[in-house]
Amino acid sequence: MITLEHIIARPARRRHATPILLIHGAWHGAWCWELAMADLAARGFESHAVSLRGHGGSPRPPGFARSTVVQYASDVRSAIAAVGPRPLVVAHSLGGILLQLIITGALGPAPDLAGAVLLCSSPASLGAYFAPRPPGEPISLPAMLRLEPQAMRAALFRPNISEADLARHVSRMVPEPPLVTPSSMLLRPRPAACRTPVLTIAAGRDSTYSPEVQRATADAYHGDLVVVADAAHDLMLDPAWPVAAEAITRFAPPGLWRG
Repeated sequence: MITLEHIIARPARRRHATPILLIHGAWHGAWCWELAMADLAARGFESHAVSLRGHGGSPRPPGFARSTVVQYASDVRSAIAAVGPRPLVVAHSLGGILLQLIITGALGPAPDLAGAVLLCSSPASLGAYFAPRPPGEPISLPAMLRLEPQAMRAALFRPNISEADLARHVSRMVPEPPLVTPSSMLLRPRPAACRTPVLTIAAGRDSTYSPEVQRATADAYHGDLVVVADAAHDLMLDPAWPVAAEAITRFAPPGLWRG
């Protein structure tokens, strides 16, 4: 059993009964949610963020180099159980495909969740991986795998992100094991089997997964799509994050905290 890094942000005055669990994507860790967690706390939510194995402050277990999305999804299941009954799970990019595999029962019985938010998520359809990229600076996958800052800027952030912020974010990223990306494409979710309410949030200037790709994912789950104009792929680190947070607040179950 791996003990994952688990960060909790509690509001000064909790207003929402449903806790929020935040799942990061490739290269990132729980650290990428720090600003978002402060925003959610100001809105009265208790939020939790975990680092998947080998990311952030979580240990790198033996055999980590052979990890696939199956192991990562196991980490997400453990985090769901640790947070408590019926959390609302928000998952970004690669984390989004992990969440889709879980809520559609592709890797075992689906847990009981208050809802699932797919934030700039890897798509539900395999074909969407090969959809034309939005116009803009070309993305070099080899350079991204090497975590080269300018490649990460083109793929994840707004062009005008400061050099200091870019360097700080990239310095905390870690390379992914070689089987993670191919396994995320081979293991596919089964949207028709999903019984969890799903909200899809897209970034209007996402260089990785366009709003059109996100529309297809939203349609697959018969859920709503919110497009955050002018935002980049790393929406939780984008100046427009509050727009996404407002959509999450509206989507969350209405129950008030009575602790």
